[in-house]
Amino acid sequence: MSVDDTMTIDDLRDRLRGERTAMLTTVDERGTLSARPLRIQTYNDYGDVFFLVARSADWVSLGTTEAANAAIVDEGSTWVSIAGRLHFVDDPKLLEEMWDEASAAYFPGGSADAVVGHLQSDRWEYWTAPTAAVQVVEFVKSKVSDNTPDVGRSGTIET
Repeated sequence: MSVDDTMTIDDLRDRLRGERTAMLTTVDERGTLSARPLRIQTYNDYGDVFFLVARSADWVSLGTTEAANAAIVDEGSTWVSIAGRLHFVDDPKLLEEMWDEASAAYFPGGSADAVVGHLQSDRWEYWTAPTAAVQVVEFVKSKVSDNTPDVGRSGTIET
């Protein structure tokens, strides 16, 4: 895998277009890591990620900020890890901006049951790979030429 710092957050968002689920990892009350799938509402221009979260979830604590990580993968060719600080926003106007038809399916009691989870990103790390067929060709080429296969690229974007 080669390192390539030429990708931008916009490039990665384009690659992830349509992927709406992230695994959000936080530190739980025992000090261990705990992850859960959440639907991504939006990203902003700074690389922050926004989720709607059940107000009553035992891991939601209004007024606190904690280290967190969101992991997103598309159809197997792009993996993104977004590290930052998570806080929960109880702002009816922001909640209204984020609310959509899909949100109603997750929150049958309406928007009053949700708060906005805001992952303020510090960095995006990414790994990309070509299709499986291209990877096979690269591995075969490497066997006959003694060259390292080109199976993708990786990089870090500080935000």
